[in-house]
Amino acid sequence: MLGESLLALAALAGQTVVDAATTDVWQTVEHRYAQLLGRGDTEQTYLVEQWLEETREQLAGRAGADMELIRTALADRWAGRWADLLKENPAAEAELRARVQEIQAALPAERRSMPDHAISANGDVSTYAAGPEHPGALATRSELAHSVGQAGDAAAARDQFAALLPVAERVLGPEHPDALATRASLAYWIGQAGDAATARDQFAALLPVAERVLGPEHPDTLINRHNLANFAGYAGDAAAARDQFAALLRVRERVFGADSPDTLMARFNLAYWTGRAGDAAAARDQFAALLPVRVRIYGPDRPDTLAAQKELAYWTGCAGDAAAARNQFAALLLSCEQVLGPEHPETLAVWYQLAHWTALAGDKASSED
Repeated sequence: MLGESLLALAALAGQTVVDAATTDVWQTVEHRYAQLLGRGDTEQTYLVEQWLEETREQLAGRAGADMELIRTALADRWAGRWADLLKENPAAEAELRARVQEIQAALPAERRSMPDHAISANGDVSTYAAGPEHPGALATRSELAHSVGQAGDAAAARDQFAALLPVAERVLGPEHPDALATRASLAYWIGQAGDAATARDQFAALLPVAERVLGPEHPDTLINRHNLANFAGYAGDAAAARDQFAALLRVRERVFGADSPDTLMARFNLAYWTGRAGDAAAARDQFAALLPVRVRIYGPDRPDTLAAQKELAYWTGCAGDAAAARNQFAALLLSCEQVLGPEHPETLAVWYQLAHWTALAGDKASSED
């Protein structure tokens, strides 16, 4: 779990992306941040460049009352990405801090957003001593709760967001974007802690508020729709999940483009819930169409690509071709062993599926090896 100083650094780095998006220093920001988040991986760097370009496009030429809501949502999204980087690669802290200082110094004075955090002369990031109910302190509590959940304790994250929500609603107002984000986080971690039905109901109650306050195509609204669809499926209604993802996919394709990570995730979930709703052949065909797109964008050995390959193999078998499923899982097992390691849980799950479909294909001896 990240400490408060690293969460503050991630938040400031996220805000810096947004502050720089429509300035003359954007090309420098795009290059430096893509290299840092890409971590030397060509495909990952390309994906980060896509994220950055989407951010710039969402902010360019926009004005009006919705602008601050969009800026807040994008800054939060980037803060999450920087927090993930710092959790996975603590050694990146020094470089990220240096990049933030460099970019902050290059920004026009009116674009430097440092309301809740400061970088000291020695590079430390700290929260201003503004009290436990200052918006910056509430944002830090939210990040800490999220980190607890990401570390594997969904129940603790749920409880922390349940305690944070009434404070956020009282201090910020019940329809402030950050209060709505806290409601969404509470609903999400309730679902992750095992209560899909309650998560579904909370997202169903939140969605019309988000559509009215943020707008029907705001990124946070679309994430709420995504989670509502998933938890509807997990609560037992696969057909509802399928139909909701079909509707969401059309919106994401129009708003973000066909190759956006959010769009590809909606395609993945639509295919998955199509299969769970009883149409294995349609699920197989949808994953067959999705897989080459993920290979092109992410590369053949990235986790997102391997996940699509796994689902394609599974639904191929469920559609009646056990031999083809066996062969696809055999090929996938080699990739998982090389990329994830032979004892990774996903590798072991693929090994189990290989044995299962090998037996169904009639080669019982091989399945028992």
